[in-house]
Amino acid sequence: MAYRAERFPGARRMLAQDVVGRYDLKRTLMARQVSEHPGLMMLQLFGDVELDDLDLDPRYGMDAPLAALNRSAESDVHGLVIAGNLLVNGAIHHVKAPAGLSLYVLGDLKARNVAISGLELVVRGTLTVTEVFSGSGPAGGARLDGGANGKLLISDGFPMLIGGTLGLPVLDTGRTRIGLVENGGVREVVGDVPAPLVLNEQLLPAAESSLDQVNAVLAAGGSVLSSDYLAGRTDLEVIRQLRWLEREIEKSLAGGHYLLAIDLLRAARMRGAPRRENGLLLADAIFKAHYETGEVDALAEALAVLNETLGRHADPELARTRPTALVQRAMILHTLHEDEDWAFDQAWRDCSDAIGTLPPAERIGIAKLMGEWLFNRHRYEECVPYLQEALANDPGDGVMYGRMARALWMLDREEEALPYASRSLQLNPVDDRMWFVRGTCRRALGQLGEAALDLQTYLELHPDDVAAVEAAVEVALGQGRQEVAIERAGRFIDDFPEITDSSARFGRLFRQQGLVERALPFLRRAVEIDPEDRSGVRDLAVTLVDAGRDHAGLTTALRSLEIDPDGDHVAYLRAECLLALGEDDAAAADLETYLAHFPDAARAQASLAMIRLRQGRTEEAEQLLGLAWSIAPDDHFVEEVAATAGVEPPGEPRQYRSPSHVSY
Repeated sequence: MAYRAERFPGARRMLAQDVVGRYDLKRTLMARQVSEHPGLMMLQLFGDVELDDLDLDPRYGMDAPLAALNRSAESDVHGLVIAGNLLVNGAIHHVKAPAGLSLYVLGDLKARNVAISGLELVVRGTLTVTEVFSGSGPAGGARLDGGANGKLLISDGFPMLIGGTLGLPVLDTGRTRIGLVENGGVREVVGDVPAPLVLNEQLLPAAESSLDQVNAVLAAGGSVLSSDYLAGRTDLEVIRQLRWLEREIEKSLAGGHYLLAIDLLRAARMRGAPRRENGLLLADAIFKAHYETGEVDALAEALAVLNETLGRHADPELARTRPTALVQRAMILHTLHEDEDWAFDQAWRDCSDAIGTLPPAERIGIAKLMGEWLFNRHRYEECVPYLQEALANDPGDGVMYGRMARALWMLDREEEALPYASRSLQLNPVDDRMWFVRGTCRRALGQLGEAALDLQTYLELHPDDVAAVEAAVEVALGQGRQEVAIERAGRFIDDFPEITDSSARFGRLFRQQGLVERALPFLRRAVEIDPEDRSGVRDLAVTLVDAGRDHAGLTTALRSLEIDPDGDHVAYLRAECLLALGEDDAAAADLETYLAHFPDAARAQASLAMIRLRQGRTEEAEQLLGLAWSIAPDDHFVEEVAATAGVEPPGEPRQYRSPSHVSY
């Protein structure tokens, strides 16, 4: 340990777990690490220690003679324990390493400057720095049991827990993480000193984004503080500017001159105004000036300011005192990122935090807002209580009645939806879609006459709405006006051929109503429009079966599609449907296409043979049947077709090959 001894004369190696137990360091990061790494070692110095400089770089001395012989022995050293007071005339640092050896001082610690990151510092007594104590990064942390004194305290995301007195101002980094033990609890300390008032101006540009340069200057023995601040003076001009800006901001906001207030608040922010209060005022002014117009860039700026000020989870005290800021962020998120789940979750959390502290009059608006968001995201069950609360407080809101009617309608609660739909039409007649909603509610409740009138009113305004025509057709069927219903469906298809799914919709409706023969022309037309649509072809096949037009080939084709839904069996099923409808030529074309891919489909061969017999092409039919019989010699459908053709079974069936699909 030559280089260690030279660095810390008289240092003694000890197991970290022994140090934790001996000096009651159980509430430290080291104690947690010991449980996972019991072999960690510490260097311990007894009594008071004075050093000119303390470099906590764990690699210190690795380039010294014989260092290579000691690396394995020193690689597990966690840190340094000083059982006494520590006085460092210069700086405590580890500027050449991203993380340093942890330091545990059981007495007081005095130094000119401290610049650390990625390590644990525990001081049982009082920490006193002549100038600056700076901690950077989220790793590690400092526990200062006896308080801290000095010129400036900096936490750039570095966790600090301070007991006793906090006797030095805290720099506003925007990333301060300091807790002060008070009255049996811990109070969060925020940075309240603007960097321009205390730091050397040469460091300010770099300090806005990172304090690496500040820490490097401290480690080198330099000073990062401005001469005025060191001498006890302050920049009076900046203070005057800030005070003037504060007065002008107050007047502008009181007068509703939000655009002017925005410029003044930005200027104050650049001159070191307290970021939290400034940020809340700036975001509020931007919101009031630009929310209604939806100015994206301005709202994005307000959102960025609110995110910095509030954080993801707002401080409970801030939520209690400034709930409007949470609501504003929620509304901006909904405007800028309406379809994003993360934005909805954040907005919902903000409104939930704010609603309990808002005045009753403002809670109504929040309930309305939350109900609208849930409705727009199709979360109808959840939105109903919020819409009810909003309507209870504003019974004249026709738009909200419309949303309530739609939500209940989507939940199949038509009886509850009906009065809301009627009230919406009274208060907000421009929402003509409500005629359709009320008409379908009345249809579901059996009020067919009233439903027909509502739907007809809507269709006079929107004659191309296939859903409304479908509902009107269903009402006509319910009234026993079958021919009227069928004529209306056919007329719609002729008038609006570009609505390609209408034939399928009407065909399915007629089939569901038991009118299978009347459904067939509509479903046949749907297949003609889109012959590759699996669901359309299947609907036609099932309807043919319901109509009693099924045959063995059709049943096989249906089973093929059901067992192997991803297979290419649509052409086969379509062919069997066409065959059942007597469209032999079209069926033959589909069967030929199918057999080119699946030559072992015995029943498809038989179906094509049947068509060839009808066409008088007997020789070709016999060849097809011979092939089908060789594939499936015991298939009754093949036998029936063969018997019709007068074809005798072959002498010996060929060896059967396992087909790649369902053939029988």
